[in-house]
Amino acid sequence: MRHNLRIKFKPSGYLFDSKQPFVDSVFEMVLLPVNPAVDQEKPLDARTQPTVIAIIKHFFAQKERVLLYVCENKDGKGAARNRKFDQWFRLYNLAGHFKFDFVITNGQEQYLNSVIGRIDNPHKVDITMACFELAESNSK
Repeated sequence: MRHNLRIKFKPSGYLFDSKQPFVDSVFEMVLLPVNPAVDQEKPLDARTQPTVIAIIKHFFAQKERVLLYVCENKDGKGAARNRKFDQWFRLYNLAGHFKFDFVITNGQEQYLNSVIGRIDNPHKVDITMACFELAESNSK
């Protein structure tokens, strides 16, 4: 049996100052099991990785879009999810894209985050600064 996932792109501009010019172009990528009670315990199908990458590449057809990947940690597997995402990014070498990581702390919880965008995104510097400001403001 294979692991069945669905991918959602959730608008996430609300995390940033609404005056930022890029807020309507920030989306969080969410990978969810189709049937959580069953699918969570199954190993990933070999087709999962290339399928996710193909979907991400299609997502970036618009150069202004930014992908925020938050590694959920409710089950203690956030670091493993972050490593897997990094592995996929390196393996598929998304040429023409930038990626950086940052941590958001909420109480005792730490959330590992990755941001990916196209190198030619006109708001790349603003996005980078805003993410690091978000991390800084949540770590106090």
